[in-house]
Amino acid sequence: MASGAILPVPTPRSSTRQLSVFPCTTRFGYSLGMSAQGTAISSPLLEQTFRRTWPEVMVPQAPLVTHSSPGRIDVLGGLAAEVGGVVAQMALSRRASVAVQWRTDGRLAIYSARLTPATGPSPITLNADQFPATPGTPMRSPREILDLLPRSLPSADAARCQPWAAPLVALFELVLSHPQLATASPLRDRRTGRFAGATVFIHSDIPMHAGQASSTAVITALTQAICRCLPATISTVEKAVLIQQAQNMFGGTGSHVVDALTTLCALDGPPPHILRYNAQPHDLIGQIPLPADVKILALNTGVPALKGGQTVRSLRLAGAMGLQIIQVIYNDLGRQEAPLHGYLGNLSPSLYRRYFRALLPRRLRGRDFVRSYGPLPPSAGEINPGQFYRVRTAIDHLISEHEHAEHFLHEMEQPAEPVPGHRRSRAFRDLTLRRAGRLLLASHHSYRLRLGLSCWQADWLIDRLMSFGPEHGIFGGRIGECGGGGTVTVLTNCSAAATEAILEIIHAYRTTVGSALHVDVAGGPGSAGALLVK
Repeated sequence: MASGAILPVPTPRSSTRQLSVFPCTTRFGYSLGMSAQGTAISSPLLEQTFRRTWPEVMVPQAPLVTHSSPGRIDVLGGLAAEVGGVVAQMALSRRASVAVQWRTDGRLAIYSARLTPATGPSPITLNADQFPATPGTPMRSPREILDLLPRSLPSADAARCQPWAAPLVALFELVLSHPQLATASPLRDRRTGRFAGATVFIHSDIPMHAGQASSTAVITALTQAICRCLPATISTVEKAVLIQQAQNMFGGTGSHVVDALTTLCALDGPPPHILRYNAQPHDLIGQIPLPADVKILALNTGVPALKGGQTVRSLRLAGAMGLQIIQVIYNDLGRQEAPLHGYLGNLSPSLYRRYFRALLPRRLRGRDFVRSYGPLPPSAGEINPGQFYRVRTAIDHLISEHEHAEHFLHEMEQPAEPVPGHRRSRAFRDLTLRRAGRLLLASHHSYRLRLGLSCWQADWLIDRLMSFGPEHGIFGGRIGECGGGGTVTVLTNCSAAATEAILEIIHAYRTTVGSALHVDVAGGPGSAGALLVK
């Protein structure tokens, strides 16, 4: 098949001056004014753009199903989702867009505007006999799915990460095996019952490996596009679980269901909201609107958030070990049922520090843990018998991260909650923002000092931001997601002093680090400032 020219999805430019001067350059070489005045891309515009991008590939008469989903940032909480803690997230203006055109020849073809060379795309294609023939067919292993894909992919990152198309193929397998969706038209041929085929077109301006859910947003958009065509319906949470399963099959640092929920349920704001989740297992329990004079910025350092993968996997296992040890301690004290209900997030931080912390080993070899406390549940992962795990350090960070997120959200509620007959003073608002900023900084120091999951670029950025400090409207920041690089989240106000400080840091970052610092404003129109709660 021939391919048309690869064009970017047009994004409306902002007419505002404030913060729209921060350039966000895509791989297509054009500049987007990513400000709070951006808007989501409409379905007609998406369809028009995709048809113009791949005219030789698409069937003109066949309908095109489109959907776009936003990226998101981890405001605070991050790894605490693994222990049932509190998680705070916001969506971004950057979006991943997907178009699906159904076929009848039993082939799946995937085209990507980001990862295909300008000389002409060679799509990733699979045949119907490579998908489950009947509902209930066992899923292939991740290695078997990877073996279906081309060995050499047109991506500069192919040697460092799993092929980007693997989770998309896994999503089709999951949908074809789903008891409610497996037999639905147009997924299966009516005569043979096999997969009928589809062509998938992808465009995303969410940077990869930046901790902004680039992969999650693409899988979410594809899930939404597929489900729009099917007569059967599944709940939002079921979709989020499908997305998380497809993404986590291929290693990496893993994602949580709440990541998919943010990209799934988001609607256009304003006002921008911080989304509060309780990860037991994945419940949206509230939204906190940001005051009009407060912003949360996402500063993409340009450092791929990859190096922390092994550390995060060890951290998760060490956290599961710590939970099992604490449960054994409860049993030894005569409590048949530990009051944690399987989540460290239910353990009081003060109780942990007073009684349990000293009882946890600093380092514990995998085989010694299994001999003393038994194996971990399969969902926790596989222990390396010869590896040492820093159990106490892991629990320290996870408990602290949960505590930081809970207190941060409490502080952010103060200026947002109206008090009848009382007008909150500017001094009170400034005090709550200062406390919230210190909690962001405490989280960053835990990533940096406890886990070694920061990078010098992020540390330099945090230090430079706080050299301006609250006096210039910059209250705090932290490295997000799983650390190792990626995005720094910053709490700031909308004053002229804060804007000038950010502009100065952008210039200094290019001079010091040698690469551009990309800045986005979280939570504005086009980035889903509010959620549709069903």
